[in-house]
Amino acid sequence: MNIRHLLATMAFAAVALTGRAVKVETTANLYVFYPSYTKIDLVCGQMPKAAQKDVDFCCEAAFTGELLSTFKHSNIADNHISGGVMKKGYRCKANTGGFMWRKGKWQFVRKAGFPTAADGWSMGFCQLLIVKDGVARPIGTRMRENRNIYRALCEKDGKLCIIEAKRYMSYETFVKSLTAYKVTHALYLDMGYGWNYAWYRDEDGRVKERFPESKSATSYLYRTNWITFYQ
Repeated sequence: MNIRHLLATMAFAAVALTGRAVKVETTANLYVFYPSYTKIDLVCGQMPKAAQKDVDFCCEAAFTGELLSTFKHSNIADNHISGGVMKKGYRCKANTGGFMWRKGKWQFVRKAGFPTAADGWSMGFCQLLIVKDGVARPIGTRMRENRNIYRALCEKDGKLCIIEAKRYMSYETFVKSLTAYKVTHALYLDMGYGWNYAWYRDEDGRVKERFPESKSATSYLYRTNWITFYQ
């Protein structure tokens, strides 16, 4: 291989790697992660490991009911679709919406619109609906002032992204920050110490962890499901 061909090959590889990277944007209050992906799944039972080179981003998705020593789909809040198969979860009144994906299409829906069968959807789960069609959903009085580092699955300008609060803030402030960023849809993602651990790959293919300190939390051992973006 001559030097010109070698340099061209290296340049192409660099562009390809960058194209697969998770793009990170910031606002005054938010971190915004845009995964590059060809597939999304709801992985259940065990979080994808960093050794899985085809994974670009993964984080906790639906709520977990109880701290059980063994995994059961019935311990995930509401019915969910994993690997194209509908699984039965426990009924969760807190959930008001859902998300489904199959290649080339996704939907954010109110909970009543979540399918009763997989019907060709590759993955899906239910959660608290934050924003629908550009409009913030009503916030309950008790929830309004709750402070946390929040995270949500969102659609912005026709692209999927994961948005995370930069710091502890009230839920109302987080919602206002999402609408100021002009997301079309937003669905809550499970957070809290232990549940908030996530990881993604940067433009050099290196693993970047979110909240690695939470791996020492007791709750870390009892997580049940992860929205996972694959290259």
